Order: sequence, then structure tokens, then C-alpha cells
Amino acid sequence: MIRAALRALAALAAAALAVAGCGRAGPHLAATRAPAARARKRSARPPAARTTVPARPHGSHHGPVPILMYHVVGAPPAGAPYPALFVAPELFAAQMYALRRAGWTAVTLEEAYRSWHGGPGLPRRSLVVSFDDGYGGQSTHAARTLRALGWPGVLDLEVHDLHVAGGLDARQVERMLAAGWELASHTVTHPDLTTVGRARLRREIEGSRALLRREFHAPVRFFCYPAGRYDARVEAAVRAAGYAGATTEVAGAASSASDPYALPRIRVNGGEPPAAVLAAVAGAVRPRGAT
Repeated sequence: MIRAALRALAALAAAALAVAGCGRAGPHLAATRAPAARARKRSARPPAARTTVPARPHGSHHGPVPILMYHVVGAPPAGAPYPALFVAPELFAAQMYALRRAGWTAVTLEEAYRSWHGGPGLPRRSLVVSFDDGYGGQSTHAARTLRALGWPGVLDLEVHDLHVAGGLDARQVERMLAAGWELASHTVTHPDLTTVGRARLRREIEGSRALLRREFHAPVRFFCYPAGRYDARVEAAVRAAGYAGATTEVAGAASSASDPYALPRIRVNGGEPPAAVLAAVAGAVRPRGAT
């Protein structure tokens, strides 16, 4: 039943926009991976392999936490209209290891949220590493690097990307969750939510959460606005759907002072050297007026 519902909702995306403010690289990945068979029921899949879950971080920090935003971890195919969305696997690894050498550690968005709202503190240099849409390289490349570091990632998953060439499949998502990743919703079909009617708005926001929770048995407490597009009506719908918060494409570090349904992030574009990522992260948490 769930697979049928997923297929029905995915069909809505067949004519969806291929590009948006955050970019839509998916159609250009078709040549890099053959479509996976999706017809088997969830019960027919073997359980995900057990992996080492990152230890829960401890500290006294309850302040700002930068949230990095990635899309495709892989090389852009020839003719890709948004090459900035692609970060080479070697460069991604170099960025992550540079962050660790500088004393940073990755946490989940849930851990950051709890630290802002009366929960346990975090190490002083904590950040979140988030990935939008659901591209295969997030499993084959990004997850491998984060696993070596003992860090979790946050997967902002668009349901439709479970059904396209170049997208993650359900087994890959399960392995990522087993390794300590957090699952968030990025809608079903990645529309500009400010332009859709009430019924579709509910389907994209509330429906995507319900489908992901049933499919992966994960809480899915956070939402990510497609292309960073939202307004008061969209934010109210996210709140009504039971999410604890949502991330945007507004630049900056998230904190307890942020609107939880409009959390800022730091975009990482293709080609950015590790030093640039370090500078962006440090700058986001630096007190105003400090040098």
C-alpha cells in the first residue's frame, strides 16, 4: 500500500519543474545510474546492515549551530545547468576533515534543537551537515566520509527522488539511518510551496512526512523548504503538520533566537576550498563586531 501511494504521488512529479531556486540536478544524473527496481515490497527487503552509530556528543554549548547545505556529492555531468550544486567527493572529504582538524564536530538537527530548548548541551564547535533532495552520491560518497569521522548527516529527502535515476533508493536510506543519520522531509515533488493550493500544500508537507515515517519508521521532525521558498501560509502549514522546525536557504547560523520554522543554513557550492567552508562556518557564529 505504501509503495502504491509513493508511486501515485511520484507521478505528480513527472511534469514538475526541473529547476528551482536551490537547483534541481536530478534529471541530469540519469546517465550516471540506471533506474533501480522499486516494485518489491518493504517486507521483502533484508534488514539494513548494522553499523556503528555516532556517539551522542556532550558539552555545555547551547548557542548557535551552523547548518551546512549540500546537494550532489559527485562530479557534474557534461552540460549540467547548475554545476555549483555538485561538490566533488574528494573535495567534500577534504572539507569535512578540515572542519574536524579545526575542532568542529557534526550533530543532528534534533540534537541542536534540543540544546536550544532546555536539552543537553553540545560541544562548543558543533555543526549540522545537511543534504537536500536525495541523490545517490549522498550515500555512496558523503555517508562514507561521515562514517569514517563518526559524524551523522541530515537527509532532507524529496519522496519522488526515491523513484528516479540518480536518486537514493530505500535500502540506501535505511543504511544511512542505521548509521545515525537523521531523516527530514523535503516534500513529495519539490514544488514552490508559495504557489500551490491548500490541498496540494497539505499533501506535500503533511503527506510527505506521513509517507516517510511509515516507510522508514523515523520520526521526521524537521522540514526543508524546496528552493528555500516559504511564506507565512507555508510556515503555518509546516507547524500544523507536526514538525518541530524547518530549514531555509537564508544565510547564517541557527540558534535559540531563530524562528524554529525558518532556520538559516550555509550553502556549500561546488569548488569551494576547505578554507572557504571554514571561514563561512566561523563567520556565521562570530559575535557581531568581533574580528
